[in-house]
Amino acid sequence: MTVCSISLNINILSNIRIQDKDYTSVFAYYSLESIMATEERSFKTQDFTVPSNGTGETIQVRISEPNLTSENLGLETWAASHILASQLHHIGPKIQFPAPSSDVLPILELGAGTGLVGVTAATLWKQPVVLTDLAPLVPALDANIDLNSEGLRTANTHMEAGTLDWKHPTTLIVKDQQQPQTQAHVIFAADTIYSEEHPELLANVILKWLVKDKEARFIIAYPLRVCYIDYIREMWERLEEGGMEAFEEGREEASQDLFNDERLVEWSVWRWKDI
Repeated sequence: MTVCSISLNINILSNIRIQDKDYTSVFAYYSLESIMATEERSFKTQDFTVPSNGTGETIQVRISEPNLTSENLGLETWAASHILASQLHHIGPKIQFPAPSSDVLPILELGAGTGLVGVTAATLWKQPVVLTDLAPLVPALDANIDLNSEGLRTANTHMEAGTLDWKHPTTLIVKDQQQPQTQAHVIFAADTIYSEEHPELLANVILKWLVKDKEARFIIAYPLRVCYIDYIREMWERLEEGGMEAFEEGREEASQDLFNDERLVEWSVWRWKDI
């Protein structure tokens, strides 16, 4: 069961929760980097079934999760990611993407974790995706992109992984290079709010990075943890104060066969209100 904890320092590249620990401080970030650099890692690979349309057809997304055994840690795919990925088949057809020649990034995922949501979006929506998370997790994201390369080729699209500093969200770094895109058309965030600093940080990133377009969307999912409800409420308030509105939302329960706890998940789709 996840412990409701508050990180004391929030100088982060993104955020990551590994089992019952919040890795959001600079200290923890470098500790995690050290662990991942020295650990003799094992990996669990799992195929997630995701709906591809409303008639029962599905796709398989293969996800590898590194197990950091010496520290009793494991990078997991959380229920919120699977629920959000499972909603994309009916959200996608409602979004009109910019022309490929546009300098706007089609899809950006924040706190991507294992990348399930972004891989699903790239495959179903046939749009380029950039996954972002802490720098030590980028190799794991790259590995999951490679695991799904056949589906990406079939969709005639591509993916990359990089970092975006939430506290100073001005620069997207992919493959150690600053990217020219300054905004995104669609932004995903799944299970990224579990500290008192996160609502402000996440809202600020969204308000800066989501392009001012009537078709632009922010799509978020989060488990309904009682201890984090106030954080969710604050995020909503900050987005609304920034000129956005949630126009579609729902609740789903994740499969008990796949997830042990935190299975009740709420999701919502946001847009600019007065454009």
